[in-house]
Order: sequence, then C-alpha cells, then structure tokens
Amino acid sequence: MKKRSIIFIFILFMIGLTYIVGLSSPTLIETYYSLGFNKWFLQFLSHCTGFIPLSLFEIGIYSLLLCLAYRLLIWLYIAFKRTTPFKRHLTKGLLHIFYFGLTLIFLFYWEWGFNYNRVPLRDTLSFTRTTFTTEELGRLYETLIEKANTLRPFVNEDENGYMTIPGGYKSVFARADLGYLELAKLYPIFYGSYGKPKPILASTYMNYTGITGIYSPFTGEANVNVAILPQALPYTTLHEMAHQRGFASEDECNFIAFLACSVHPDVDFEYSGYLLALAYTNNALSSTNPELLKQLNTKLSDKVKADIHYNNTFWKHYSGPIEKASSKVNDTYLKANGISDGERSYGRMVDLLLSYYHDTLDVTP
Repeated sequence: MKKRSIIFIFILFMIGLTYIVGLSSPTLIETYYSLGFNKWFLQFLSHCTGFIPLSLFEIGIYSLLLCLAYRLLIWLYIAFKRTTPFKRHLTKGLLHIFYFGLTLIFLFYWEWGFNYNRVPLRDTLSFTRTTFTTEELGRLYETLIEKANTLRPFVNEDENGYMTIPGGYKSVFARADLGYLELAKLYPIFYGSYGKPKPILASTYMNYTGITGIYSPFTGEANVNVAILPQALPYTTLHEMAHQRGFASEDECNFIAFLACSVHPDVDFEYSGYLLALAYTNNALSSTNPELLKQLNTKLSDKVKADIHYNNTFWKHYSGPIEKASSKVNDTYLKANGISDGERSYGRMVDLLLSYYHDTLDVTP
C-alpha cells in the first residue's frame, strides 16, 4: 500500500475515533475543543481571512467547480482520442478526488465540525425547564408581539413603508459585533474577537436556493446573502456569526442570534431579532393551537403585519425546484452530523425561547 493511502486511512480513523469519543463525552469536546483549541483557532483563522473583503469560501467553490469541469473535459478528450488508457486515467483521477474529499472531511471536523458534539446550549446556560404547555407558548408569542409592536415605529422605512436600513448590509456588518459584545456581558461564553461578516457575490441567485447565509469552517468566514430583505439582514448576520463562534446546531444559532439582537444597542437589530422569533413561534403555535394563533395575530400592528407579509411574498417569488433541492441537501447534511430532525431543527429555537423567557423574564403562566 502506498504511503499516501496509509496516511489518509489513518486520518479517517482518527476522525472516526474522535467523533465517537465526542458522542460519548460532550464535556470533553466542550472543555478541550469548543472552549479550548477551537475557540482560539477560529478567532485566529477568521482574522487572517478577514483582511480580504471577498468571501474566500465563495471563490474557492467557483475554483473547485472550474477544476472539476476541466477534469471532466480531460476525461472526455482521453475517452475519444484514446491517447492513454482511459480506465487507468479515470481511476487515478477518482482517487485524487477521493483523497481530496478525505482531506476536506478532516479539515471540517478539526477546524469546526466537532462542535456538533459539544454540550447543549440549554445546559450551558443552565435553563431549568424543558417542557411547556400550549398556553405558555401562546403567552410567549403575545410577549414577542408586544415587543415587536413597540420597536416598529423606531425603525427606518422605505418609500413603500417597509423596514429598511440606511447603508444596507455594510452598515449591518459594521455594527453586528456590538450585539455579541453586549451578550458577552451576560454570558461570557460568547466573548471573543472574530473577523467581520462577508457578502456573497452571488446573493441574488442564492435566493433561489432559499439559503440566507453560509458559514465556512475552512476559512472561518460568516458569509451572508445580502439580497434578502433588510428586515432579515441583522438577524441572519448574527446567526452566521454564531456559527463562527463555534456553535453548530441551527436551533442554537437561531436562539443566539435572537439574544444578540435583543441586547443590541440599535433598534433595527432588535426589531429584526423579534421579527424572526415571531416567525418561528408562529409556526410552532400554528401546529398546536391555530385558533389561539389567529386570535393573537389580531394584536400585531399594521406595520409589523406589512413587514411579515412582505417577507412571505418575497420568498414565494423565489420558491421552486432549486429551493426544494437545496433544502434536501441541507437536510441530509444536518442529519449526517447527528441532527436527527434535519431542517426541522431550526424550529427547536422556540424551545430555547420558552426556557429563556421562563428562567429570566418569567413571562409564562
């Protein structure tokens, strides 16, 4: 067996061994990886790549696609010209792709992926309750409505009366870290200095996938789709920054983004956080008590209703087969990393919201 093959088999073995250890002992991962090596490494990596304004991850994806297209053309040329044994050339090329894939898997887990096995955020924040009634869910929704209604008059509007942000995504990116600075005062686990978020060049096309942001473990970059509506930009940015801070689970990043928005000194971030929390809580309540949901929705202010309707209309325009395929890929990725309910896990943010409000604000009956 060639030396290269032995090395890659050893790497694969080490990844599997560490993953198994992580599953059996989240405390070890939390202590020595998430809060130890990985926390230091992610800050270092994100600052190194942060000097470049463009997304290195996005550039890397385009480069990889070009390389694969080039390799395919070479294979087709050899197959038709028969200049060298095609089978041998194809086998060699596929082996290179296999080795490259193993390298990516290795980098993914050692740079970030083991965070899927860290101690659940609920335990880290010492939340005491895990089960709630439909009435308590309704009370949470009502509390979120009241807060969104209060904040809405203070946000900027465009010519059509919808929320807007002067300065666009650049303004959001410049101010985003303020939310985490405030949040770290309450929960020191969120403290750290990381690179700035980055815009995705193909954001408009990305809307067709339904993806609002991508965190790159390979470059430490929080990449944001900047073609989404202004109302979602602050929340989405802070969500990707939560990944950048070593949190992998989508429900936890949703919740962390909400927390960072809620303590942010600027009202547009606050409103964005409450608006997205409303959306997730709305979905949860619609499946448990639609009549209560209908009753509570009458309390939404006209401006908040307009923003919600605008967002729904916006995404309907981009829905289609590409979005469904992208959703399936994301669902498979999440399940492969131990998130058994896949994309549905995003909605588990509501459980964390209920626990947070019960333990800190005591809004539940």
